[in-house]
Amino acid sequence: MIKTIIQFLVDHKLLVYFLFALVTLATLMLTLLPSEHLGQSRLYRYDKLGHFTLFFSWTIVYGFLSFTKRGAEKTNILAIFLAGSLFGIGIELMQWAMPFNRSLDIYDALADILGSLTAATLLKIVKVKYLT
Repeated sequence: MIKTIIQFLVDHKLLVYFLFALVTLATLMLTLLPSEHLGQSRLYRYDKLGHFTLFFSWTIVYGFLSFTKRGAEKTNILAIFLAGSLFGIGIELMQWAMPFNRSLDIYDALADILGSLTAATLLKIVKVKYLT
């Protein structure tokens, strides 16, 4: 079943592009919109888990995008991890520079990096076990 899902994603490049655009847009909206536009929710107590999940998701989809574009053999998992991590750090720097209710949080950046690292580890397993 897992192999079927993985192969489906690898074979459907357009779907992976759509998912990548969707996850990127959601990540940017949730992390860069002024917090008063996001409403109030008890979910905000789990902020670090949210950061972890967003960047885990972004990195997974970016990895599958690379699998569909380059093939598994040419996909560099370290580069995918670095892209996810730098995306998270870049967003934290943008929050710091913005003139409204957002600020740089080193723990958010660490959650972003851990999410990307976990996703990259899973991508490595998928690459070795299912795609090569």
